[in-house]
Amino acid sequence: MDYKIIDIFPTAVMKFKLGKNLNKAEIDFVNLHESKHYQNAGNTYSRNTFILNEDEMKHISEFCNNSLQIYFEKVINPLTDTNIKITQSWLNYTNTKGFHHEHDHPNSIISGVFYFSADKEKDIIAFNRLPSNKQIQIFYKEANDYNTIQTDIKVETGDLVLFPSYIPHFVPPVESSKKRISLAFNSFVYGELGLPQALNYVKI
Repeated sequence: MDYKIIDIFPTAVMKFKLGKNLNKAEIDFVNLHESKHYQNAGNTYSRNTFILNEDEMKHISEFCNNSLQIYFEKVINPLTDTNIKITQSWLNYTNTKGFHHEHDHPNSIISGVFYFSADKEKDIIAFNRLPSNKQIQIFYKEANDYNTIQTDIKVETGDLVLFPSYIPHFVPPVESSKKRISLAFNSFVYGELGLPQALNYVKI
C-alpha cells in the first residue's frame, strides 16, 4: 500500500555549544552561590534569580542572549518588529541521586538551560509529550518519534538547550558522581505583536 507520513507542528529544541572553557571567575561565582539557595523537591536553586545580570556572568549572558536570538529568528521568524529578551535566570545544583521534578515555565516564551557542570556520558534533560494525561495506553513494539511520550537529550558542560517554555521537562535521578550545575532562564517578547488590520495589534 502506498502511503507517506506528513509531520505536522513539530517542536523545535536547539542545542548550542559554548566552544571554550569556563574561566575561574565564572566557576568561582557559580560555586559561591551554592550556599545561598532555596530547597527544591530533589535539588536546590540559587536565591539570586537574576544571575545573568551579574558582571561575572557577562560572557555567559552574551552567549545565552545570542543563542536566544538565533532560535527566535530561525524558529519564530517574526514578521513585525518583535524582539525577545531574557527575563529571569537562576542556578540549579543537583547531587548524585538528586533530581528535578517535571515542570514547565509560565510567563515565558522560550526557556533555556546552560550547563556549568554535566557528565556527557550520564546527564540528560528529558522532555514529555503534550498532553501527558493520555486516556488510553497502547504499548509499542519499538519506539519512534510518534509513539513515545518522552525524549531524552544528552548534555555536557558548555551545552545550552533552548526549548518552548510550555513543554514539560525534568531531570531523572542523577547517576553521575559529579555534581550537576546548570543555569536556567526564561524570556519574553517586546515590541510589536499582531497587525493593526487584523485587529490584534499591541506594542509592549
